[in-house]
Parts: sequence; C-alpha cells; structure tokens
Amino acid sequence: MLRTTGATAGYLSLGASFPRGLINDKDREMIILRVGALSRSQYERMQHLPLAQQAGWDDNAIAAIEEGHGPDARSRSILRFVDECVKNVKVSSPTFAEARAFFNDTQIAELTLLIGHYMMTARFLETLEVPLDEAATSWKSM
Repeated sequence: MLRTTGATAGYLSLGASFPRGLINDKDREMIILRVGALSRSQYERMQHLPLAQQAGWDDNAIAAIEEGHGPDARSRSILRFVDECVKNVKVSSPTFAEARAFFNDTQIAELTLLIGHYMMTARFLETLEVPLDEAATSWKSM
C-alpha cells in the first residue's frame, strides 16, 4: 500500500473508522472473518483471528463463521448479507429486509462499506502476494 502515490492515508483512515461506527466489535470481526474466508485471504484471517477472540468468539464459532454458519438467527442473517454482497455484489431484497430487522440504516451502510473495504483489502493482499507477518498487529499500540 505504501507504494501507491496517495492511497495509503485514505485507506488507513477508512479502516480506522470502523471501530468508531455503530457495528459492535463482535459483529465486525464476524463480518471480516467471513469476507476473509470467502476471499481466501490468510492474511486477513491471521490479523483478525486475535481480534475475533478478544471480541468473544471461540475457536468453534470462528470455524463455523468461516463456513458461513452463525450461532443464532441474527448472526446467520448478517452472514447471509455478507455472502450475497461478496458473491453477487447486490444482496437480494429478502436478505436486505432480514438484515434490517437487526441493523438500522446507518449500520446497514457501515456493514456494506465494511464488506467492501475488506474485499478490497483481500484482493490487494492476494494479488500482490503480500507475505504473512510473523504475528498479528497489536492494534492497541496504533
């Protein structure tokens, strides 16, 4: 990313905005893990696995999330939204309506932007074959 002529600051600013949004940590990490799994991005998984665990997901739940299975109707609805957005670009009307039962307009917008951001990230990492770091980033120090 640092090799681009001006995208780094905007990219980092957008990524840093998500924890300040209305999607809680547990949902956000579930969404990122699912996008990473659908995108086959080991880098995203490696970076977000500790964050998902800190947010309250255990190893069994994480494995289920990566397969597209949530522990409850709410999580399954969100994961269905992620799957359709990644695979089909636009989610179906029934899936959109279902997600609105759990998220307000702002959260739906943030959900969609979060998915897109991590899709872009995965494509960047995978296309440029960015090697895995030795350990996940300590986001608290940033």
